[in-house]
Order: sequence, then C-alpha cells, then structure tokens
Amino acid sequence: MAGNVETQDHLEIGLDASEAVVLFELLSRWCDPKTGATPAGSCFESTAECVVLHRLLGSLEKQLVAPFKHDHAETLARARSHLQHDWDYPTLNG
Repeated sequence: MAGNVETQDHLEIGLDASEAVVLFELLSRWCDPKTGATPAGSCFESTAECVVLHRLLGSLEKQLVAPFKHDHAETLARARSHLQHDWDYPTLNG
C-alpha cells in the first residue's frame, strides 16, 4: 500500500496508571487551544507529529477513567509525585 510507512506492523506502548494519567494531562493541555500551552510550531518538524499526539490523546481518553472522576486533581498529584523522583535533570534535555 503506497503512502504507509508501516503497513503490517502495529506497535503497543505500555504505560502504568501514573504514566497514563500524567501523559493524558500533558497532551490535554497541549491539544486545547484555550490553555495557551501548545508547544511552539518550531517544536514540530511535521504536522504528522501533531496527528500522532492527537491520536494518542484520543486513545487515552477511551481507556482512562481517572481524568473524568471528581478526584482527578488528587489522582494527578499522586501520579506526578510518584514519577517526579525518576527524573534527576533540571530540564527535558537532561
């Protein structure tokens, strides 16, 4: 099939509950034009990257329950606290 980079392969990415909630929150902010938190256009080399991020957010929306519960803020805070100690660098680049 012309145009598809991967015609036979399908990849799955595993996330634990904390990772999924934190990623959902990040992508939700990035994809919501009302937040003003969308990364600058210079961050992206292709609109294909935006497609992937939006699809990933959609997949998380279909699978997660936590972001739609009344105690989401507490769940998110616990998830962030659980993960933040795994990163010892001052910036995303290390």
